[in-house]
Amino acid sequence: MNFESLIEELSSNDQVVEAKWFGKPCLKVDGKAFVVKFGRDLAFKLTGEAHSEALNIEGAKLFDPRGKGSPFKEWVQVPSAQSSTWPDLAAQAYEYVNGLI
Repeated sequence: MNFESLIEELSSNDQVVEAKWFGKPCLKVDGKAFVVKFGRDLAFKLTGEAHSEALNIEGAKLFDPRGKGSPFKEWVQVPSAQSSTWPDLAAQAYEYVNGLI
């Protein structure tokens, strides 16, 4: 799975739009980013159990786009090697940001 495939998968949802967030390609709902492409990885805005489970994915870490030791607390960066998890994480991030959970 890659970012473009994820976009295709989510394109049936009229509320999801492709955009930029701090210059990075992202997916937004209602003007709020919930998935961001960062190099070959993706970062997801998550909360609660979904956030904890995402951090348990091999190679996952808190998203620190500036690399200065101040990660975004709700964001989890998941490596491309774990791209099979991306669709589920994107769905959870969408639900969180869209206020569904």
